[in-house]
Amino acid sequence: MSPTSHEATEVDFSYFSALVRQISRIQPHSSKARPKRPANYLDYPAARVFQQWVERLRRQFSPLPPNITGICFRLLFPEDDIRRKYEIQEARMTKLLLNCYGLNARKFDENSLNEASGCLGQELRVVLEGTCPNDDGSTAPLTLVQIDELLDELAAISAFSDKAIRSKYLKPRRSRADIIRSLFRGLSPEDAAVLTQIILKDLRPLMYPLTEFHYGTALTKFNVAAVKMIIKEHAMDIWDPSGMFLRFYRVHASLDEVTAFMDKPPSERTHCDFAPKVGSPVAIPKSEKGRSCQHALDYLEGSQKVWAETKYDGERAQIHVTVDIDGPSHITIFSKSKRDSTLDRHAVHNIIRSALGLDTPNYERGSDKRQVKMNVILDAEMVAFRGDFVEEFWRIRQLIEDTAYGVRGSRKWTYSKKVEEEQESMNSEANEGLSLGLVFFDVIALDSESLLFESYASRRRLLENLIKVVPGKAILADRYLIDMVQSPLQTLQTIFNEHISACQEGIVLKADDSRYNDYRKPWVKLKKDYMPHKGDSLDLVLLGASWEKVRGRSLRVPPSTYTTFYVGGVERPEHKLPSPSAVPKFHVYFTVSYGLTREELEEVNFLIKSSETVSCASLDAVNLPFDLTVSKGLNPAPTVILRTPLLLNLYGAGFTKAHQSTHYELRFPRITKAFRPSERSWREALDLETVHKTALRSVGRDSSDKDLLDWAKQTFGKTCSPSVSCGMKRKAMMEKWSEQPGRKGLKSPRFEKSATQTSKSRSENSSSSLTQVVIRTSTPDKTPLGVRTNVIDLTTPIHSRPPQPKVPPTPSSPLVERQLAKTRKTEKEDPVRDTLDNLVKNSWVWIAKSHRPCPSMQAWKKRIPKQQQLRSLEAVMAGCGWTGPVIEDVSWVHQGVIILDECNESGWKEHIVSTAEQAEKRTNRRPLLVFGCSSTEPLLRLV
Repeated sequence: MSPTSHEATEVDFSYFSALVRQISRIQPHSSKARPKRPANYLDYPAARVFQQWVERLRRQFSPLPPNITGICFRLLFPEDDIRRKYEIQEARMTKLLLNCYGLNARKFDENSLNEASGCLGQELRVVLEGTCPNDDGSTAPLTLVQIDELLDELAAISAFSDKAIRSKYLKPRRSRADIIRSLFRGLSPEDAAVLTQIILKDLRPLMYPLTEFHYGTALTKFNVAAVKMIIKEHAMDIWDPSGMFLRFYRVHASLDEVTAFMDKPPSERTHCDFAPKVGSPVAIPKSEKGRSCQHALDYLEGSQKVWAETKYDGERAQIHVTVDIDGPSHITIFSKSKRDSTLDRHAVHNIIRSALGLDTPNYERGSDKRQVKMNVILDAEMVAFRGDFVEEFWRIRQLIEDTAYGVRGSRKWTYSKKVEEEQESMNSEANEGLSLGLVFFDVIALDSESLLFESYASRRRLLENLIKVVPGKAILADRYLIDMVQSPLQTLQTIFNEHISACQEGIVLKADDSRYNDYRKPWVKLKKDYMPHKGDSLDLVLLGASWEKVRGRSLRVPPSTYTTFYVGGVERPEHKLPSPSAVPKFHVYFTVSYGLTREELEEVNFLIKSSETVSCASLDAVNLPFDLTVSKGLNPAPTVILRTPLLLNLYGAGFTKAHQSTHYELRFPRITKAFRPSERSWREALDLETVHKTALRSVGRDSSDKDLLDWAKQTFGKTCSPSVSCGMKRKAMMEKWSEQPGRKGLKSPRFEKSATQTSKSRSENSSSSLTQVVIRTSTPDKTPLGVRTNVIDLTTPIHSRPPQPKVPPTPSSPLVERQLAKTRKTEKEDPVRDTLDNLVKNSWVWIAKSHRPCPSMQAWKKRIPKQQQLRSLEAVMAGCGWTGPVIEDVSWVHQGVIILDECNESGWKEHIVSTAEQAEKRTNRRPLLVFGCSSTEPLLRLV
């Protein structure tokens, strides 16, 4: 019954726990089940439960307590409560709970999270119910308001919490243990479980519990859509059906700011509240991903002009500046995660003032620059400059620590590890000559006037009038015009190819007439790794695996599932072993969790679980047939280590380096394929030295000793190698990325292919206990990303553009005809090419993959028709009747031809001879000819 008093009615915390319990009872449906089509976007079980809960809340507890909207949303979506940081994860939380309840640690050992649900709150509920069997859902004495206040006090201990939270509780503060006792002592087991997950900032495992605990069933019978989880945007529309709640949130990205607005009486809400407010983060536009140049342009159809802005690789900075009447200015900077990063970015404060002319009298600003009178909100990217050049992203980390004030600046690191001379200049901590700077690309508000509804063209003009460019400190984002009427696709391809050949991260497309955060004409990112098979690709070694809670919960799989894989490179290859008794050495230095479909992930789990592994906890050098080092920065450590490593083909968005690391790793790595030992051996993986050279080429950096090598070559009269960034190499890269008009896919760059797809074992007769070399019989899965369910930030299918009509060829000009005729004449007079043509005319051909770019191997590939090229040695031998009956239907085939890289041929020749000797002798088998890539005479002739 509703109270008759006009005083606010307190809401018990148990009422909120009941919401979590009701949602947790929703049964998931299998991936094959087809749920009934909803009547509207809020017609799904979790949303209906929340709607009923809100209706009862308003009916039973009217009038509601002050700030109830903020309290409910902070508890229901704790991951979005950015103002409160607890610095408490499962291990620390377990110790605090054991101390609070006086429990023995064995209580949780018997209910190990790794063997159960992976949810500490659920395990606590089981333990408490077993300890207090007579406690049957007693009402918690704490109210929602009291819980919220105690959580504020708990967060005040952390230096990462908002200063408004920390200032509420001055020192001396109570300890975490004392606050935890105040929070938990009076709670029922169910309420304690809910509060535990709120402090851990993840209610998902309790609200949407797992029903299947076998990894195979969880991966193949269910998917991430098995239970539709309620999101805060839907919860906002349920809380406020008028839509004002959600509209306000789309401008103000702060949950506290938005809920405070909703807790105002309707009469006090004004339209001015919807304008951007200095000091409160503005919602950042969500960009779409362009899967090809044409796909990116499709998003902006209808615009006359589109601008391609260079995408700079840095840290997002939303800059709020207030100018006082008497002159001083105040700066607030928010990061991409909406966190107040003002002190972290202290080094750019004076750069901001200088760029806006706030350190210069008005008369010195110049007539072409506009002065900020009251305030301004700007969008920028904070980057690392070396002179006027924008450095790699990972350089920012140490620069911030060296220049920041507050907690992030207090963490000083020293680097004492001895590094190789080749990588010394690439040390993560070596930042001599570097400085932080800003790349401005938008303006959101000026002098308390919102610019959200102004066009991009107007905002850019205003930005150019505001910012004083200082090279190496404050610059404007480069941009390039695309006329959507005249050849937009070709223009975009040229712009994008230029950026990739210049080792830039990519571009962002923006319609000239679009508003800020315009869902009809969104910003579109175009990066090479967004395009199928175009990212930087490497073959590396899978050495360990574990269940990682964030990835495991997003996939809805139990802790028995391996979701995260520990990747490394060969530090000491077999062919470089110092003695026969020595063993290979691997270094594990990064992890990968994305790229595989659920079915592929289940296959990898089966492969690991059926292999011989060693628990990381009991790891000892004598347990492994190789030497292993693991980077100290990897946390958590792998659960198991494989005694026989697996080969992984990975791709990513360029290269980066972890803190204190000397090794490059793929940025945002994704798995293309995990190979069984029978398909490809770990011996085909890149060694770390080759990874480093590949990364240098990708990021456009010369090796640290290039100057010395060039000097030595000049001394002995030899030609110096060209720089990575020289015009010749950039032109070659652009040619690799050229795209024919009307086609959606770009031609794959050379470095996109795995640098050692068939870098075979250097030592075929190795006595190592590791897996023996097996000739590659399959290639990595090249299925486009499309609608894969476990790819980062990809939740909906990509709508493909319909096939384009074929365009008839344009007649060639006389000049082109003369050039072609000249080319044909030159080719005709080349006796080597004539020999090649005659040789392969009636042959099956296999071209062994080269571990390095080789012009001679490329010449073979271009001259041989695709229909005659086979994929493996086994295929050639089978086609010529060495390992099976001769295929009579292809009587035109007279022989098999094998092309080897002459720089790495010796091991292959021995292997081919050995394989041929073991083959069954047949009277009608066809001969095999083995050629070096640059020779016209066979190295071997097998009959």
